[in-house]
Amino acid sequence: MTVSRTLRITVAAATVLVLAACGSDNDGGPATEADTPAPDLHSAPAELTWREIAGVSVPTSRVDGPATGTSVNRSGYSQTPQGAVLAAIIGQTALAVADDRTWPEVVNTVTAPGPGRDEFAAARAAVTVSGSVPTDAAPRFVGFEVTDYSSEPLSAAVSVAQTIGSDDQLYAYPVALQWISDDWRIVLPTTEENIDAVELDSLDGYTVLEQNS
Repeated sequence: MTVSRTLRITVAAATVLVLAACGSDNDGGPATEADTPAPDLHSAPAELTWREIAGVSVPTSRVDGPATGTSVNRSGYSQTPQGAVLAAIIGQTALAVADDRTWPEVVNTVTAPGPGRDEFAAARAAVTVSGSVPTDAAPRFVGFEVTDYSSEPLSAAVSVAQTIGSDDQLYAYPVALQWISDDWRIVLPTTEENIDAVELDSLDGYTVLEQNS
């Protein structure tokens, strides 16, 4: 299977399966849930820059991550909605483009344990991926919407908006994440959950990711 085909299945279709209170008087006592500021679900990651992974341009941030790693295997995101957004985009891309040597480590780094991960690993072991994504098949990440952000357990749901190659049609796909071992991990869907991309008419409701000039 070519990397182009894998990326279309994994990123554009978003299955990632290669074939995914209490109040307070604020009187100086211990902080309570009501004292904690609501998470900012709408701001873009701070100090946004872009880097290339196997032909795909992905957003990164000195503030929100990733902080560690090389090549496709990156980790270390801020414990914020912005960190979750970057983990969703970069993690999905890494899963799609990691070659036959690096994909097992990438899976263990960017995904949460569970049946979706198990299905992905079994499917990925049966195919070969190498090379970079051609320009006419590469996604262009243009925006996001944090559709859910919960504290117990800490989890997030992110809708990632993109175009593919020279196609101006907007697509969005959902990514679920959990905070595990001090980092965001993608919760891969199973084939039975049948997660798929949807077409968008506009970026209304989405936060735009500014591209490199």
